[in-house]
Amino acid sequence: MLKGDKVYLRSVEKRDVNIFCSICSDKEVRRYDGGHIIYPSTEYVMQHFDQLMNINRKTLSIINEKGTLVGYITYKESEDTSNVYSIGITIGSVYWNRGYGQDSINILLDYLFMYRNAQRIELEVVSYNERAIRCYERCRFIIEGTKRKKYFCRGQYHDVLIMGILREDYKLVENEV
Repeated sequence: MLKGDKVYLRSVEKRDVNIFCSICSDKEVRRYDGGHIIYPSTEYVMQHFDQLMNINRKTLSIINEKGTLVGYITYKESEDTSNVYSIGITIGSVYWNRGYGQDSINILLDYLFMYRNAQRIELEVVSYNERAIRCYERCRFIIEGTKRKKYFCRGQYHDVLIMGILREDYKLVENEV
């Protein structure tokens, strides 16, 4: 378990599946996270839980101060370069604007830089997700590039921003505190 100021992160448990499926099917969440993807059914996920949790991408449940599961965060080490990670986060729309995302990302950054020896952490975000972009910038990510017209949602293609943070940038901020 990894603890922050507002949330803690723990391994996904089978009991989390119904909430994950509910979050992933939320219309507002889907605008920013997989708008065109057809997610597997809850029954399929429950039947194949062990196999799905043993893939290369590690998923952690985000639990708020009241013990409620509010979303999930993922990380995966690059297959091409060691100590380079990609992350992703999804928070249920009823829990937006409460600082849970920023706290979760900061917890994961600490873990990856301090315990997994990360040199670089990156993510992708759809360009119109201004709330998420502001959150990532508060977590010290910088915009490094654009994948033009990569994301399809509501009948049109949108740009995806590539954001990253390097170990030396992370250490620089940590030393200032």
